Amino acid sequence: MKNLTLTFALLFLSFQISEAQQIPGLEFSNYGGLYRATYNPSVIGGPKHKFQINIISLGGSIKYRYFRFLGENSFLTPILASHSTKELYGRSRTMGSLTYKDPIYVVSEIRWPSAMISLGKYQGLALQLRTRGYVQGNNIPDPIQHIYFKRMDTGSTGAYEDQAWGNFDLVQQTFSDLSLTYGVQLLDLESHKLRIGATVKRVFGARVGYLTGSADSYSIRPLPGNAETTELVISDLSYETGYSAPTRKASIGKLMNSDQYGAGWGYDLGVSYELGSYWHKSKEVFDESPEYLIRFGASLTDVGSIRYRTSNTRVERGSQSETIIGQKELETISDRGPEGFMSLFPADTTTFFRKDVRLPQAVHLEADIQLVKGFFLNLSQTKRFKSRSGQPLDIYQPNSFTITPRFEDEDSDFAFPITFIRGNNRPSIGAVGHFGPIFLGFSSVNGILKSGGARGCMMYIGFTAWKLNRNKDKD
Repeated sequence: MKNLTLTFALLFLSFQISEAQQIPGLEFSNYGGLYRATYNPSVIGGPKHKFQINIISLGGSIKYRYFRFLGENSFLTPILASHSTKELYGRSRTMGSLTYKDPIYVVSEIRWPSAMISLGKYQGLALQLRTRGYVQGNNIPDPIQHIYFKRMDTGSTGAYEDQAWGNFDLVQQTFSDLSLTYGVQLLDLESHKLRIGATVKRVFGARVGYLTGSADSYSIRPLPGNAETTELVISDLSYETGYSAPTRKASIGKLMNSDQYGAGWGYDLGVSYELGSYWHKSKEVFDESPEYLIRFGASLTDVGSIRYRTSNTRVERGSQSETIIGQKELETISDRGPEGFMSLFPADTTTFFRKDVRLPQAVHLEADIQLVKGFFLNLSQTKRFKSRSGQPLDIYQPNSFTITPRFEDEDSDFAFPITFIRGNNRPSIGAVGHFGPIFLGFSSVNGILKSGGARGCMMYIGFTAWKLNRNKDKD
């Protein structure tokens, strides 16, 4: 058994370092239920819970500025961008990227009221409703990110002359999905337990706005006679900007209308296998905690796409030998997105948006080792599944590898995930606590303590209610 555990651990560590948009720690817990089901749907088979209800859960990638400038709903800026133009510039400056410097990856989500129920001892069903928002950017130079966060009228942005640039893109997307999960336990022996699960999801209310282009160079220079204020000058800019629907207030009736918003289908698949029953000898009466020495898991999530065939779309293409952006223009673009960009710069051509965009499909592998009864060490990898080159609108999860020491029992969980995200120069050290009906988690404590740059941390807060499956209930 020791050799098997060591071999599997070394196999994981030999993979390329590759962060899942999941609740840190709870996606690995045997009592995670609904929160683990979005990571691996097999948990619904042979569930620990007789029923579980997610009352509400909120998640978003934030940075240290969030706790200094706590703005109204700033936690959910990537979701708000599709439905509001109110002070998004100020709100977005409290958000942080989960990937360091390049690319930019900002995300938020709402897990609406959802529920799961066991169907006897070996089967379960779950119905979940989520809304997710993403901001993704590639090759946005550090000085431009700096003037965005520090403003161009504070005298703290510095000057740059004729800096080479190249191709770049910046994309914001929002969508909701209603999912149904079924899980079943196929094997229930003393030392061997096998579970499988599947989820089918209907995607609706999707909206995308984007800016792609190329530039020969850029400069950041002070205004004549005003050294405290700078402007961004872009040379030889060619661009394409567009949206699938204009920014407008959310309406439940319109969200389900595929003529107004994008729609699609997706699915998840998962399997888990538990080996060993060493901890059976130390179990107390009616103790339902797991007995395994090691649990292997594999899952494929968010396989599918969003189809955009909406009316009232717009795509503009243009080019300019010199483009000047000041603080006022920067805020207009930030608050209004592509519509703001279009209002500032003339277009050479105008057409419609008609594309299919992939969901953030990913493959997950894990090994969960029970070192002491109730104390686990989890090794997990998340990797982007079948990525397409030259498709900046495709949503994705960053490649990551996570080591998570975890303590769990029936009423609480404590976990400290250490995540290595591909491209980041240092690991993210997180913490999550689940105390009865309330949980609070951070994927990167250093991301909210460090004051420099745009690096961020995924924070989750939520409320849940449940009743456990117990042998005494059956007796």
